Amino acid sequence: MTKKCFPYVRFSSTRQEDGSTRTRQNELIDAFVTKHGLDVDRHLEDAGTSAHRGKNAGAEGVLGQFLRQVRMGEIDKGSYLLIENFDRLSRDKIVRSNKIFTDLLYAGIKIVILDKNKIYDAENLDFGDWISALVEFERANAESERKSDFSSKAWKFNREKMRNGEIVTKKVPGWLKVENNAFVIDYLKVERINTLFKLSLSKGLQEATREYNDLYSEKLAIHQTQYLLSNRKLIGEHSPQKIHYDDAGQLKRKDEGDPIPNYYPAVVDEKLFYQVQEVIKARRPFAGRYSGQRYNVFRDLILCFHCNGTMRYMNKGERDYFLCTNSMTGKCHIPANYGQLSIRGKKLFGLFFAFTDGLNVSALLEENTQAEELKAETMKMKAKRDQITSRLEDFKAEVKTMIMDGKTIPSTYNELISDLESNRTHIDQELEQKTKELDQIYMSEKSFSGLKDNDIASIIYDRSEESVEKRVRYNNELKKIIKKIKVNCLMVSMQVEFFNGVTRFIMENEGNEAPLMMEHNFEESAKIMYAASKNYIPK
Repeated sequence: MTKKCFPYVRFSSTRQEDGSTRTRQNELIDAFVTKHGLDVDRHLEDAGTSAHRGKNAGAEGVLGQFLRQVRMGEIDKGSYLLIENFDRLSRDKIVRSNKIFTDLLYAGIKIVILDKNKIYDAENLDFGDWISALVEFERANAESERKSDFSSKAWKFNREKMRNGEIVTKKVPGWLKVENNAFVIDYLKVERINTLFKLSLSKGLQEATREYNDLYSEKLAIHQTQYLLSNRKLIGEHSPQKIHYDDAGQLKRKDEGDPIPNYYPAVVDEKLFYQVQEVIKARRPFAGRYSGQRYNVFRDLILCFHCNGTMRYMNKGERDYFLCTNSMTGKCHIPANYGQLSIRGKKLFGLFFAFTDGLNVSALLEENTQAEELKAETMKMKAKRDQITSRLEDFKAEVKTMIMDGKTIPSTYNELISDLESNRTHIDQELEQKTKELDQIYMSEKSFSGLKDNDIASIIYDRSEESVEKRVRYNNELKKIIKKIKVNCLMVSMQVEFFNGVTRFIMENEGNEAPLMMEHNFEESAKIMYAASKNYIPK
């Protein structure tokens, strides 16, 4: 019979760490271990960890790690778990607390409640012992719920103060601090944050993070960069949150109530903030190193005319070209004797730039302020709609639970749900209108043809940071107007399909700098390109 034991100490607040709580629990443990001659395998401690929402028994808790070992059969049967009282084990809902209790017993672990000098063992557990354990769990949970209610009411009161512009806590974002009841900005940190945003306009997350770390000798991780770039506190917004259980029974933080605009001082320009969100959203996951694609202004747009496969951009310094990836393995719909299909990047870029007559991205990005305002408005409205939807789901879930429990549903709930649904409908209508206005700016041939005198053609191979950023922005704007570009490598031609349904067929015009451009629908253009390629004899 094993004499192995696992003493477990837990306290909710780190303020208790140097007080009597830890000492009291350890004294009880030491006395029991000495009296029964047990061997301590290892000490378990969840310092500053609440058991009210089961955090100590979750993935991050020390008890949670021990429970996983127990359930996997990695802890010897007959081992002792030593705890001061049931409160240390769990203060969660009775069902969850009981599961922890029964899982331990079922796995052959003996639970020792030190302040009652009581050993719970599955081999001799009677009905009364089990009921008394449930009563203790219910008492512990009720006590925590009562404290939580007090805290919730206090925070509800504080949130109302925050909506009136009052500062109620010194726990603020890292670039701020509170002095004399006012926010103080750390301008050095803010300058670095803005640098990260500007780097992210033209670089992938990994490269932007690496360059930021090199620049400031920091150790920012990629996930920290992702969090920081999407942190709306930077534009002054605060979203009150509350801990809750999700459908899987996991504890999550969730927004509660409407966000509070202009609560913090804005330290990142709102236009820059939304530009970065747009760039991040446009990037495809697992698409390789973003840095290797910065010369390619056709990124995510260009396809092979023959097989609809992707065209890989290869930049070898003095020589660059687009290559049909399917043709590399014989999967492209062309005769095998053609080999790999490729076209010089310089030739394709030149054809496209001549067709667009010097596409002026700066006009769209900088002069079209209406578009920028509309983008910011639509993103705000989408965020607002998502928050309302989340609150609706919470209310409906709560109503469903009340119905299942046979409880009376307060009339205010129906009114709140009705108001939220009405607000969401109103936002949807406004969002649809704003989206149409934005589409009229971006997704029309008029927008495309009106962008003139751009210098992209002259800086297409420039390695400077300014040129890189311009090419990335150029690519982002093309993707708002163009749906796809199909390239016929055999005939040095391309078919540009716009989101508004217009298609243009562009072909190299030998002996003439201007390309041959024809207006056809998609099917007619395809026939012309196919007929031309059939008559082409590869050299």
